[in-house]
Amino acid sequence: MKTLFIGGTGNISTYCTKEALSKNMEVVHLNRGKTAAFPGIRTIHCDAHDYDAMEKALGNEMFDTVVQWVCFDMAHLALDIAFFRNRARQYVFISTASAYKKPLSYHVITEATLLANPYWEYSRKKIDCENLLWDAFRNDGFPMTIVRPSHTYSDGWFPTSFGSSDFTVPRRILDGRPVAVHGGGQSLWTLTHASDFALGFTGLLGNDMAIGEAFHITSDEALTWDNIHLLTARALGKEAEIVHVPVELICRMDKERGAGLIGDKAWSAVFDNSRIKRLVPAFRTRVSFSDGIQRSVEWSRANPDKLYIDKDTDEFIDRCIKAVGELF
Repeated sequence: MKTLFIGGTGNISTYCTKEALSKNMEVVHLNRGKTAAFPGIRTIHCDAHDYDAMEKALGNEMFDTVVQWVCFDMAHLALDIAFFRNRARQYVFISTASAYKKPLSYHVITEATLLANPYWEYSRKKIDCENLLWDAFRNDGFPMTIVRPSHTYSDGWFPTSFGSSDFTVPRRILDGRPVAVHGGGQSLWTLTHASDFALGFTGLLGNDMAIGEAFHITSDEALTWDNIHLLTARALGKEAEIVHVPVELICRMDKERGAGLIGDKAWSAVFDNSRIKRLVPAFRTRVSFSDGIQRSVEWSRANPDKLYIDKDTDEFIDRCIKAVGELF
């Protein structure tokens, strides 16, 4: 089976590439070539928004599956639908679990949960893209599959209230500085290791029963945000001093950061994975967060030159903690 990944070198897609290769799939990457080429695959260097260049690069080449990792608006997607209609037997669109209704009416999320997010533009754009795909499937039989990742992390990532890919919060913990956790720290959150996501995801590729369907792929483990930070500190060999910051205060202090919270992380997120388990019986989650965060700590110790401290985030956390102190 031949699959084209548009993108393919990100947090999730790297693990999906590795898993696809382990299943003897032929994987082709199409990207602008800003990240080092992935070993063992063919890479086409091309701007995924430049359809004249894509047509020249791909010609009449056919793919069993095309996976779109980097589409975030309807205009881009509409061009994709026209371009790949006769080039792919399956088109997989990466959406987001943050598209599910906020606040939830029922605490367990299934694929039937309403999509509605009045707080975060990113989520609303993904919802619009999904609606366009459903129309293309119903009206013209466009062979689409929708996948909604939730908060997915990989080795070297540290999920926190204020980001995942940088080392800002772990550095604060190591230095004995307080960390900020949104709300009361007791809402439930689901974190999925990218290697586990990849196992379920690759089972959808080339699967006729996935056509015209939507899936989320997440861990079955749900932790409070306090526990997420405490487990991170434990893996670092430290204790965490947690300061709870009201979400409303964060929204007033930084509209963009607030949108990512009130539109996603501020609400409990517990998922029913029955659908992906029925279609991909091999799927199971193998990496607990306790094990996953230990892997990230080990990665950070082996790669100290790759650790990034976001100065703006660090300063914002200080401002949040100061503002809470002034409130109380």
